[in-house]
Amino acid sequence: MARAQWEVIVVGAGPGGSTAASRLAMAGVDVLLVDKERFPRDKPCSDIYGPFGARTYQELGVYERLLEAGYRYPSVILSSPDYTVISGPNQKGLTCPRRIGDNLLKENAARLGAEVWEECWVHDLVTEDGQVRGVKAKYQGEFVELRCKLVIGADGSHSWVAKRLGLFRDHYDQVYLAGRAYFAGCNPPLREVEVHYDPGFTPGFVCLSPHPAYGEVVNMGVGIQMSKYVNSALNAEEMVRKFVAESPHGAKMRGARQVSRWMGWRVPSAGQIGVNHAAGALLVGDAGSFVEPFILEGVASAVRSANYAARTALEALEDDDFSAASLARYAEKWEAKMLPQLKALQGMAVTAADPEAFNQAFQSLKDNPEAITRVFGM
Repeated sequence: MARAQWEVIVVGAGPGGSTAASRLAMAGVDVLLVDKERFPRDKPCSDIYGPFGARTYQELGVYERLLEAGYRYPSVILSSPDYTVISGPNQKGLTCPRRIGDNLLKENAARLGAEVWEECWVHDLVTEDGQVRGVKAKYQGEFVELRCKLVIGADGSHSWVAKRLGLFRDHYDQVYLAGRAYFAGCNPPLREVEVHYDPGFTPGFVCLSPHPAYGEVVNMGVGIQMSKYVNSALNAEEMVRKFVAESPHGAKMRGARQVSRWMGWRVPSAGQIGVNHAAGALLVGDAGSFVEPFILEGVASAVRSANYAARTALEALEDDDFSAASLARYAEKWEAKMLPQLKALQGMAVTAADPEAFNQAFQSLKDNPEAITRVFGM
């Protein structure tokens, strides 16, 4: 191992971590980006790189590459338990298999100057005098200590960084079970992103994401509140089969064939979001529960939180102050810009538990196109 000291170490090379590392590298910061996986790696997700992240991808010089590898869908269609449908145009959001899109973002961080270590498993933090001073990891067969002034935890929904900081949250009413598989043979071919809050999933949904450039496969997934799922008689795969067989919105998938295995994962929604900073450390993306409630859009939220983390890191580096009081500026940034939308979506998530109230709320949204755009980013 050639070196063991950096200004900032970012743990996790998904969209949030790669964005934070990219921003810092562009500003001339000596930054190390590590991930436990070897890229490209598969990632269970709806494969949606939502419009709220598009400006960042453009600023980082990677949007066109994402678009070339993916598909800019024309609109998003949502339906309620009584099958009321609302839709809105998409400007710059796109679908792209996470195996491909995340690798593009990671490679772009390296192109911009970040040092990148793959297959580097971070299992603990280096802490001295109550402040994080680095990470403990296993890399190239050795257990090592990597030192820095600031750690940014972007290591996903089971974040070791969050756990070691005592900031890991797991409230079952605010955590969702999500699962997805790929299917071929959708008839007619899918072009829009569809999100259906079907009666069988309340409070939850089925999402259909198109991939025209990849043999017309469709990513079909489910998101359901964990507190409901643990008491359900059906598992996630059986729920999706029921949706396909019984829902009018599932009709197009009845002749489709499954072409991948099912993958499941834990999604911590921002309904449980709290403190995401400590002395010497910040949390972004799923590690900090930055997942939009109700629609469970996590990629764009990870990117947005990473932007604010990077700005906070630059200020802390300039001041040479990494105390919890100094890093509290992170909360001021993301709360000012992200919290209003997160609260609106959390309100929808709470309403979704009552199908009748949910149907009424959906009808109100249908009559207010500006609200749809403001809440969903369409």
